[in-house]
Amino acid sequence: MEDTFNKLKRDGHNSVDNLIAWMKDSKIVDGVKITEENARKLFDDVKDKHNVEIEKFKQAIATLAAEQKTNVEAYTKTLAKEGEKFFRAASAAAGAAAKAATGAASSAFKEAMEKK
Repeated sequence: MEDTFNKLKRDGHNSVDNLIAWMKDSKIVDGVKITEENARKLFDDVKDKHNVEIEKFKQAIATLAAEQKTNVEAYTKTLAKEGEKFFRAASAAAGAAAKAATGAASSAFKEAMEKK
């Protein structure tokens, strides 16, 4: 789990939104026992929602595990198992968004240059 988190952080993808998505992909946030709203509340005190520290993430996982009377290691193993797949997906999505933004900017520049 820590390896994936560190990769997300290195690439600037350790936001609350991405961490919630990772928990959803790992079926920790299932929409029934643990809802997205419940999970998001655990990050209410994070100052920078786009840069969550690993200790805060671990604390959130431990809180969810305690609320569900589940061993925290079960959650961390699940996150680790799904982590690499999630990291690849998050990186691909970020790359696609950057490519689309670059293409849109390029098109707008070309259009502006063609106008007289």
